[in-house]
Amino acid sequence: MIDLNDDPPTCTWKGLLAAATDNAATDFEIEFCDSLRQKLERFGARAQLTEAQFHKLTCIAQAGGFWERDQ
Repeated sequence: MIDLNDDPPTCTWKGLLAAATDNAATDFEIEFCDSLRQKLERFGARAQLTEAQFHKLTCIAQAGGFWERDQ
């Protein structure tokens, strides 16, 4: 798991989530971002992501290359 407290700056987590929310195109991406937002609201600075979750979030934030998207 990635400890977001050890991944400076913390704004990277919020920035990635904001970008991913703006770029979410599929139902999966939208629901994924919603679930991470809820996790962040619930756990705040203690929120953690697995490496896979962080990778998915990064892909969605970059608006491309995610497997569910039509190319």
